[in-house]
Amino acid sequence: MKERWQQLALREKQLLVIMSVVVLITLFYFALWKPLKTGIEKGQLRLKAQTHALMKIRQQAAEVRQLRNTGAGKQTLIEDSSSLLGLIERSAKQKNINGNLQKVQPEGQREVRVWMENVPFDQLISWLDLLSNRYALEISEISLERGNTPGIVNGRILLQAP
Repeated sequence: MKERWQQLALREKQLLVIMSVVVLITLFYFALWKPLKTGIEKGQLRLKAQTHALMKIRQQAAEVRQLRNTGAGKQTLIEDSSSLLGLIERSAKQKNINGNLQKVQPEGQREVRVWMENVPFDQLISWLDLLSNRYALEISEISLERGNTPGIVNGRILLQAP
């Protein structure tokens, strides 16, 4: 190869050097520079989109916190334990589990302990969701045991009004 190089005329050598430089520059551009630049641009677009999504999530989280603090959408008209007992009975009827309530006992002005047997788990969860989301009752204590049939539970729940 060295012999071939030495046999070339000066003009041919210059042309080969220039072409080699052009090929190296082109190779550098298409193999390294362009993919890096494209990757950076895509990364910047992704970052911008994720930043926008994060801002929306933070805004929605602030709205949720504000709604939770104000109790918006929740009826909190429980004045004493007797109205709390009535609420428990009415809501249990609404969710068709009133026959499963064995005992409902007030514990102070704002707490009620509920004993239940053979209640379908899904209906129990639906009832607790109703009490929590619509009436702002909190579950202070809960103890559930499996019943003899799959999907059936027995348990004790202590509910607390705000």
